[in-house]
Amino acid sequence: MLIRSSCVRKLTFGVLSVLMLALSMAPAAVAQEDVTVGLKQRFKLTEINMQGVAAVPGTVMTIEADGINAEPYPTMITFENPVVDGQVKQRSKGLGLLRSNNSQVLQPGQKVYITKINSSSNSHEDDLKVTFLTCDAVLATFGGNYSQYQAAKRYSGTLAFKLPKGALATMSVDDAAKMIEAVLSENAADQVRARDNGTVARSCEPHCAVSTTTGTVVGGAVVAPPAGAPAQGGQAPTIALGQTIDQVTATMGAPQQIIDLGAKKIYKYPDMKVIFMNGQVSDVQ
Repeated sequence: MLIRSSCVRKLTFGVLSVLMLALSMAPAAVAQEDVTVGLKQRFKLTEINMQGVAAVPGTVMTIEADGINAEPYPTMITFENPVVDGQVKQRSKGLGLLRSNNSQVLQPGQKVYITKINSSSNSHEDDLKVTFLTCDAVLATFGGNYSQYQAAKRYSGTLAFKLPKGALATMSVDDAAKMIEAVLSENAADQVRARDNGTVARSCEPHCAVSTTTGTVVGGAVVAPPAGAPAQGGQAPTIALGQTIDQVTATMGAPQQIIDLGAKKIYKYPDMKVIFMNGQVSDVQ
């Protein structure tokens, strides 16, 4: 009986210790999450499809730092660039072997989207991670010595801002944004150009893209007009019930996404959905 009571006391003490540790960590975890949530509101994230095309473009950023590595998108391994005190540090040679033959070192002045912001902590430090994708695609060469081909690719990587343990729990969103902007700056004019140059349509071949900041087409992309822009001749685009798919795409351009449900098809555009039944417009949402 004495042994059993001793075991119960030890078990109870162990459970209480775990609970107290969890409770002590909870406020820090919440505060850390508040920073990432605030940054996602500060910088609009870009939604990317598997072809590396910006389905929903977000904030355009300009690279300010040297030595940022990136891999062709999509990639199984996103190259992580440690950032310490505003300086991008190079990975060790061993980890550098994980890079593909098509990796690139991005240059200051290049434009990128932010696609993900998250944070993590270990026993030694906090990490604030910002994943990016280049706004412009470039022609990259793939294959071996005997069989090579070129494809237009955007490039992706992650900036891992290294911070002292517990720093994210006490950091303000403004301070975190300034830390990011020392490496990726924001220019208001870029956002205007990105909006005015419109959205890349999905009817082109895989990996085609368009420059967000210059409008230059790479890989045969089809560029739809910006949302709300008048069509040719100054008339706003009009969609009517009963129109065919060809009539709608002639007016609106190719959709961002097509959902094929047999007789029912849904064409998604930046600001609307067009629903077809048996090849004709049945509803617009």
